[in-house]
Amino acid sequence: MKQIKGFVFAAVIAALAGTGFAQSEEVMEDLSTAVQQGIETFEWGLLLEAEGAYAKTGDEQQSDLILATVEFTADAAVTEWLSGHVGLLWEEDATDPMALDEGFITIGTGFYAQAGKYYLPFGNFETAFISDPLTLELAEINKSSVLVGYATSVFDVSAGAFKGDNEDVIQNVYAAANVNIGETAVAGIYFLSDLLETDGNADLNTLAGTDRQAGAGAYANVYLGPVTLNGEFVTALSEYTFFGQDYLPMAYHIEASVGFAEKWVAGLKFEGSDDFWTTFDDPDAPTALDGLFHESAVGGVISHGFHDNAVIGVEYMRLMNKGADDADLVTVQLALEI
Repeated sequence: MKQIKGFVFAAVIAALAGTGFAQSEEVMEDLSTAVQQGIETFEWGLLLEAEGAYAKTGDEQQSDLILATVEFTADAAVTEWLSGHVGLLWEEDATDPMALDEGFITIGTGFYAQAGKYYLPFGNFETAFISDPLTLELAEINKSSVLVGYATSVFDVSAGAFKGDNEDVIQNVYAAANVNIGETAVAGIYFLSDLLETDGNADLNTLAGTDRQAGAGAYANVYLGPVTLNGEFVTALSEYTFFGQDYLPMAYHIEASVGFAEKWVAGLKFEGSDDFWTTFDDPDAPTALDGLFHESAVGGVISHGFHDNAVIGVEYMRLMNKGADDADLVTVQLALEI
């Protein structure tokens, strides 16, 4: 790896010198130092996830085999206070071809600023399960944005702004704060000025004339030796009105997991939601909301890290659906992370 970095360093300097970008020894020396620092701190990662799934809803059965995730990340720091991050993501049936998932620049230590495209600090979503928690389904939001913050080893506070999908000016804001209690626990709160801007609400966000309502949430993760406890809650702060009816979307997630026999993990979780609709029936003449997430669910997972870079896991979830048949889901996942 050091030899490869050396070749890259030499090639970059030679290319820049050849373009006339560096016109003096002083500029060339500063440029050389910056490039060398960036190459020495360069880190990359690769995540592959293959999944098999079986679902039974009432009398209907479905099964599938997919390459669920291909993710590539790269990080480099030019100085101690200036760094960059790039993330590419491909998800079968969701992101094809591979797309830019994140790309941002961070300036500063202690006081810091970040600009680019990234997942906003609206939610935590820590889990030992294969499937995403309902809190992530409702709250995850990826936008081009800018934020400023202050971080220490004990706490981190930040706030930022972005332009909404259907807006002409920057008028959405968000804020987050978390505190670390040694290695025992971390807890945080977060706020978003318009909950319809989250990824899970993308379809509803296209409805014209919808009132904009803020959202907020809180989470706590507790680490007691091999035992991990996770809890999170996110909700709209006021009701939305769709087609003459009021809705107050919310989701929660409670989980406990334990590590045992070196590289084994087992976990249980309970989660639920209310008024978490994701789309509507007819985009030309909408009559009602559709795509309602399950009202509650219980499940278990067990996974084994059979290699330092590979994990295999099996998950079972029982979904209790409001006004529809309940569902049983079984998922097996093989993951490789480098």
